[in-house]
Amino acid sequence: MTDASNLLRRQALRNKEIATHKFPVGAYVLHKVSALSGKEAFRITRLLPDDGAGFQYRIKGEQEGFERVVKESSLEEIG
Repeated sequence: MTDASNLLRRQALRNKEIATHKFPVGAYVLHKVSALSGKEAFRITRLLPDDGAGFQYRIKGEQEGFERVVKESSLEEIG
């Protein structure tokens, strides 16, 4: 390997180590369920890995009997 490729590899590993989820398990966040509905509050139940397009979360609404998987970019902090 060349010095340049080693440097790029080290930088990629370092960037990957720095990236973390924005919201912790148990946090309440806002998520827009559909184009016709407003934003609703959901509780984060599990952190999921980056799928190449950003971190994902498993969330559950207070009135729902199921969980859904969403990308971090679709969530907003409450408050």
